[in-house]
Amino acid sequence: MKLENKVALITGASKGIGKAVAKGFAKEGADLYLVAHKDKKGLNEVMESCKSKGATVNGGLFDVGNYTEVERLMEEVEKVNGGVDILVNNAGIIKPTPFLEITPQQWDAVIKTHLYGTFYCTTETVRRFMKDKKSGKIINLCAPAAERGSIGVADYASAKGGIYSFTKNAAKELLEYNVQVNAILPVAKTRMTDSLAEFYGSEGEGLIYLSDPTVLVPSFVFFASEDSDYVTGQILTADGGMMC
Repeated sequence: MKLENKVALITGASKGIGKAVAKGFAKEGADLYLVAHKDKKGLNEVMESCKSKGATVNGGLFDVGNYTEVERLMEEVEKVNGGVDILVNNAGIIKPTPFLEITPQQWDAVIKTHLYGTFYCTTETVRRFMKDKKSGKIINLCAPAAERGSIGVADYASAKGGIYSFTKNAAKELLEYNVQVNAILPVAKTRMTDSLAEFYGSEGEGLIYLSDPTVLVPSFVFFASEDSDYVTGQILTADGGMMC
């Protein structure tokens, strides 16, 4: 029970990695506030599953790329949970598109969800719940596309590259508040990898056979627990050796 008496706020929690992490954190004793954007049915299913493990679970629908929505989210979390000890910035979208066909609207939507959402949620969480008590864990999500050239994901890769740099800089500036900021670069089978496999066609067949997101949970638990109190500003690649 490495996360007992801790409150974890997880965005993008209705499916994929967020769903797996929510269930894993519940098993480790954390109380949860789970966030999705539009998938109310999926979010409710995850919440019920986590409750069955004995966790206190609350949640709601919020657009993390909208600062006003994030402010409303934080007010709700404070009201029902009293604060946040662990933040997982997992919310994200992807729409594989050739570089010259990406519209400004798509670019804005992807960058705002991933990068703005990570910034908004981190700053508000630290200011409201972590700064004064000098304790907290922030876990961000990177991606292979942020480190190597790819096709069809210039917007997504740019957002994840920004999160990579954001993690390093936020970690440095939050040292004085004893807030550890780290990121995981995960590879697992999700709706995002499914959409990439469809976009790449036969060349994306390898993405079909990726592991279930549950294999990533121990990495998240490490960064969320006191085991990582002396670790900050790091990006952990959890990909089963894909990027070796």
